[in-house]
Amino acid sequence: MHRLALTDAFFLMNETRQTPMHVGGVNLFTLPEGADEQEFLSHLGKILRHEGPLRRPFGERLKTGPLGVAGPLYWEPDTQLDMDYHVRHSALPKPGRYRELFALVSRLHGTLLDRNRPLWEMHLIEGLQKRQFATYMKAHHCAIDGIGAMHLTQSMMSSRPRTRIRCTRRGGAPASIGSGARSRASSRCRRCRR
Repeated sequence: MHRLALTDAFFLMNETRQTPMHVGGVNLFTLPEGADEQEFLSHLGKILRHEGPLRRPFGERLKTGPLGVAGPLYWEPDTQLDMDYHVRHSALPKPGRYRELFALVSRLHGTLLDRNRPLWEMHLIEGLQKRQFATYMKAHHCAIDGIGAMHLTQSMMSSRPRTRIRCTRRGGAPASIGSGARSRASSRCRRCRR
């Protein structure tokens, strides 16, 4: 269990229904040539729902004290992590246009994250025209910032092992991405990629 930095707690304290404090991103992909859409997306969903260890804080949830978000906040491991909750599969009516994709993403982005669970969601979206599919991921700003999310996404999609984020804390536990001081997030990710 480790304490949430005050700068990160600020995002929790100022969040309202009208002003969500999460960051999100949409990625658009084309299916590999000759790939069966249902088989490919089903396999990709299984990979995304992998039950192995996750990089901090994706496998952790917030722990609050008697003062709620006004008091000290901590990240603690979520012993009942439900990957089916965090990785969801959606389908647009075929052939889905970008207009329908962005309407869906807008609706997904407008809902607050459940603070009783790790503060992230990923959506695998099928049904787009031209054999395309999309992913949409959102995470709370207290868990990851925009720069950290971009580095993480680039790392996940890299075909070169040297560019993948793979740094760990002492003892071999996964390091966090974007937690703590925001100014160090991008330099920490750059060091990890070397």
